[in-house]
Amino acid sequence: MKGPTIAQLLNIADRADRGPLQPAEVARLREGIAQFSSRRRSNPAANWGARAAALRRKLTGLHYPVQRGSIAACAECSGWNGSRCVGLVTQWPCPTLEALDDHFPTGRAA
Repeated sequence: MKGPTIAQLLNIADRADRGPLQPAEVARLREGIAQFSSRRRSNPAANWGARAAALRRKLTGLHYPVQRGSIAACAECSGWNGSRCVGLVTQWPCPTLEALDDHFPTGRAA
């Protein structure tokens, strides 16, 4: 069974203004408080750094450099098939990695 919604909890709080709560209402209110309290403890924003690092690993695994003549090309953006680029040759680091660096800097000196 799913826990109570915020609207239901507010309804119980409004009911408490009009008089004593019934035992079932108190239990429902405690269940809702526990539910929202556990959500706060497992807040995805709390491990934001780990999620950003995982995103960086995935993207750098896809957007790796391949040497094409005198330039390093992005394998993913250039459509590298193992022997040649089948798309527009895009210099590495590509716009995807540059955007990643702009929004999620690593904190390392270049």
